[in-house]
Amino acid sequence: DSLRSYLETLTTFHTRHAFSDTLSPDSGIGAARRWAFAKFQEFSAANEGRLIPGYLTFDYLGDPCGLDGYGWRNVQAVLPGADPGSNPGIVIIEAHLDSRCADACDHTCLAHGADDNASGSALVLELARVLSRYTFDHTIVFILTTGEEQGLVGATAMAKWCVDNAVPIRGVQNNDIVGGIWCGETSSEP
Repeated sequence: DSLRSYLETLTTFHTRHAFSDTLSPDSGIGAARRWAFAKFQEFSAANEGRLIPGYLTFDYLGDPCGLDGYGWRNVQAVLPGADPGSNPGIVIIEAHLDSRCADACDHTCLAHGADDNASGSALVLELARVLSRYTFDHTIVFILTTGEEQGLVGATAMAKWCVDNAVPIRGVQNNDIVGGIWCGETSSEP
């Protein structure tokens, strides 16, 4: 029920294109990010504040659509490990929050992105909800990246942040098109 609820909500933002509206309360990537952030806050409140929501803000230069310098944000929540000092390295559970139409530069088109990638984002949110009840040896970072459709921009920003801050990565679970099926001439093979 939770997965379906998250997926249905994520499809209501008209588009989650990385260059879509950031100010509207109910459409575009900004509204989707704020909703996801609020979900992480809700999960934290239900679990003694152990889940720490936040944003990783970064700039992207070199966009083929000519929208350089646009400030982007990944939405994330950190579940600290039992003893991070003795268990260095984080485990990342991620999905990309953004969606797009066939024209990668069209940031106003209707792009609900149920499969690609509200499905993966819903899974990351549900894993954060469930796993934040527990304590693990390693720190877990739940992250919803943006700019995947423009070339893994948000994931690259997170990787760069980890390198720049000497944060070792123990493992990554990337959730892209969860439960999807093979259909249509432009789809990827399963």
